[in-house]
Amino acid sequence: MFLRHKFLFLFLLIFTLPLHALETDRKEKVNIIADSGVYNFKTGVDVYEGHVRIDQGTTHLTADKLITKKNKQHKIQEAIAYGNEELAHYWTLQNVGEPEMHAQAKVIKFYPLELNVSLEGDAYVTQGENKFHGELIHYNNKNQTITLPASSKGIATLVYNPEK
Repeated sequence: MFLRHKFLFLFLLIFTLPLHALETDRKEKVNIIADSGVYNFKTGVDVYEGHVRIDQGTTHLTADKLITKKNKQHKIQEAIAYGNEELAHYWTLQNVGEPEMHAQAKVIKFYPLELNVSLEGDAYVTQGENKFHGELIHYNNKNQTITLPASSKGIATLVYNPEK
């Protein structure tokens, strides 16, 4: 039982993606660079393609394609990053003095209003010596749950250093 709580605690520390970047990042400007982009104020759906890079303070995302969907208040309710040539890659500094947290997958789905993140297809999460790999990972910050559905492609793997 103690090991299960330690395991959940580790995931809550490691796997928080955009939900727990440095507080100062939220005040920084968001810079989006891509080969092409369509910003549609009317529909709220924006599409960026080709060498997409997003930077906001110490938080970064690279992908081949990014689609964002905004609600009527123009807040992003969904952002989907696709890695076709290479895995989509998200990284951030959660706390000063700690290693960066990196997440990679074929598809990374962010739901900032609901505080949910999903990694789909060859998903990796690393922070320092701690590593996690699975085919599908769902994280719900509100309920503080991590769901790892069964996959026919393999099992989930965790490498955890209890000393750090």
